[in-house]
Amino acid sequence: MHEYKRIYRFSWLEIRKFWQRPIARLVLLLMIFGPIVGEVLLAQLSPRDAVYPRVTALWFSADMLMFISLATVVLSVLSLGIDFDLGTIPIILSRGVKRGELILSKVIATVFSSLVFGLAFIGITLISTIIAHIRISDIPLSEATGSDLLWRALGAGCVIGLVNFVLSTIVMLALILGRSSWLGMLAGIGTFFLDFFVGGLGTGTILGMEGAFRYTITFHAISIMEKLFPSDPAISLPRAWAEQGLANPLQAAMILIIYGLAIIILSIFIFRRQDLKVKN
Repeated sequence: MHEYKRIYRFSWLEIRKFWQRPIARLVLLLMIFGPIVGEVLLAQLSPRDAVYPRVTALWFSADMLMFISLATVVLSVLSLGIDFDLGTIPIILSRGVKRGELILSKVIATVFSSLVFGLAFIGITLISTIIAHIRISDIPLSEATGSDLLWRALGAGCVIGLVNFVLSTIVMLALILGRSSWLGMLAGIGTFFLDFFVGGLGTGTILGMEGAFRYTITFHAISIMEKLFPSDPAISLPRAWAEQGLANPLQAAMILIIYGLAIIILSIFIFRRQDLKVKN
């Protein structure tokens, strides 16, 4: 119980450090005002596309939510990498913070912040779209959205959290190996685009793995999103995905969690054996 309290305290300190940075607050403002401006423009240019259920193909697409996760990965480097760049890791550890606690607190702070971004985007999107639908469409809102809209929206927020959980652990591992924010940034962005490319390719054998797209973060994230906000598979998914089917959403969520936990364990294992006095 004492260790849980310590991790909670360290995580809260990391969260406060993260939100003290102007760029974090700027991105939050973009998450809030972006959907409003987008909905206003869409209502002016194409009113029939600014209402439910059409707008879900735009605002709640897996591509949109995963690119939000990419933005939080870039921001996570600020949270995870600054202590490596400033050389303050030994000072923090000298105050009794365990290496595993340090890693966990930074990842928790990053995932928490990504959820704030995601829920802000989704919440404002829902509100602005509901207002537009009521003003423009003659179809009752309950008929257009369905009765479980709130739960689906919360599920979309969880997709952001899961994707960013995996990507932030990859950033953490890269930082531990290279002790540089630039390496962490390249690892996070590189993993995202490589994963997105392999997932979008959807065919063939890659590195000896048949159906390699089934192991990607993208595949599992979209498997969840298609359950929450289904779209036309012929348009939104690679042909192989439409033909072979998506993963079970619950199974997809568990696999993403396993990916993240496995990388955290590996990061802690390496970090505990590093000599911090020697720069890699």
